[in-house]
Amino acid sequence: MGGGGAGARKVARAMMDELMGKDRNKPLSERRRRRNHFSDDDYCKYYLSGFCPYMLFTNTKSDLGQCNLNHSDMMREMWEKLSDGERASYRYEDDFQVFLEDIVRGIELRISKRKEKSQADLNHLPPPDPEMVQQKAVLETEIEKNTEEMDNLNDEGRFEEAKAMMMKIESLQQEVKRKTREIENKRTLETGKVLGVCDICGVLIGVGDEQADARHLVGKQHLGYEQIRNKLKELRETQERRRELRKQYATPPPFFCNSL
Repeated sequence: MGGGGAGARKVARAMMDELMGKDRNKPLSERRRRRNHFSDDDYCKYYLSGFCPYMLFTNTKSDLGQCNLNHSDMMREMWEKLSDGERASYRYEDDFQVFLEDIVRGIELRISKRKEKSQADLNHLPPPDPEMVQQKAVLETEIEKNTEEMDNLNDEGRFEEAKAMMMKIESLQQEVKRKTREIENKRTLETGKVLGVCDICGVLIGVGDEQADARHLVGKQHLGYEQIRNKLKELRETQERRRELRKQYATPPPFFCNSL
């Protein structure tokens, strides 16, 4: 009861601070003649610019630590109402890009090191089973033959038959994928699981382990690094435009309230 009440009071106090300012209870003569503004030091500028990376990886191996700044939707709404030029003048998105570049450099280095180890493990595996390799080759030969036949049917205007042949080819391609996984699984059966590396988040996944791969794609680390990479791509694409816009805009002053 007591802990919950204290937590509720803390949330209510933070909301009042955001709405009326931290000095709302002081005498009028002592109050700052200014409302809260997104440029205040206690608001997270990464959050204004899209999201705070510190919030993406909590309780994972990629945990970046804790952000002690306020993540205010009200301040972000104020920020988003600015024109592109006004936002560019604050350089928050430039700072955000620098931070994301640093995060991506770190994960790329981790991926590179893990891939080296993964490749070393693969090099020590026994050769593929010759019989299974031959079975795969037969399937691939059949795909080539059916593809040629499908092209001939299209040339002759027999489109329905060509469509049916295309469906057969797609089925054979799925069989090739299954056979490839069987070959890799058999190679790793005696030596233990060999881990592959995700190119997005660097997570280690068992080669041929489809269930683990599917789980990792919706995991916090993969989704977090995917969000970072997408945002970084966007910021890189708009970097030159922000630079040009800054030549036209000066940083607007914080909003002052003259009604007190």
